[in-house]
Amino acid sequence: MKTLIPALLITHVAAGTIALLIGLVPMLSKKGSQLHNRTGRVYVWCMTYVAASAILLFVFQPFSLFRLFLTGVAVFSFYLSTTGYRAVLLKRAKRTLQTPSAFDRWLTYLTLIVSVGMIGFGGFLMSQSASFMSILFTFFGTLTLVFSSRDAWQFGRPTVQMFWFFQHFTRMAGSYIAAFTAFLVNNGRMFPAGTPEWVSLASWIAPSFVGSVLIFRTVAYYKAKLAGNGPMLTTTAPSKPAPAPLH
Repeated sequence: MKTLIPALLITHVAAGTIALLIGLVPMLSKKGSQLHNRTGRVYVWCMTYVAASAILLFVFQPFSLFRLFLTGVAVFSFYLSTTGYRAVLLKRAKRTLQTPSAFDRWLTYLTLIVSVGMIGFGGFLMSQSASFMSILFTFFGTLTLVFSSRDAWQFGRPTVQMFWFFQHFTRMAGSYIAAFTAFLVNNGRMFPAGTPEWVSLASWIAPSFVGSVLIFRTVAYYKAKLAGNGPMLTTTAPSKPAPAPLH
């Protein structure tokens, strides 16, 4: 155990750092290129390890409210990156969430349980006294619930045109925002003593708001191109093929 925990911590930090650095490459590189695809896969695997190691670190170390919260954020980021990646895999297999696999269902249902647990725990903390951590548990638990419940509702229902495309880039971008937020919070401990609590709280929540605005604008841009049969999104005209798979 003395060697396991340090090894987990070192590799956890390393995987998270790699994810933050390499995650920028798919966003900035040409969509569908080998560089985009390969670095995207590396990012997903890094986030998978970050989530798994976060859970193990929480289990093997003494209880910490802060560590519990970081574990929840890691699960949230893992869920977004995995569902974003699987959107492309399902598209390749000519499937959607209308015909989900057992893996897709279990992943979504387990994440739903985590989200309800985070919200419930946040409510419990708030009943004791409104605090910084109670707000964070509730806020990020609600975000996790929004995404996982949307997926659960989508199971068995038809999807809109280019669903996989929007699912892919919104989830991957959301995952990166969550990972970046965790990085900010960990380094937020460097705030000088006496810094108002709302400053730390803002460092956690602001990336989600800013990122959501950017994602919304990107979705609106591509939907406008889709409505106008833009070449990037057209799926009906043979002369204007759909974009190549992103992974």
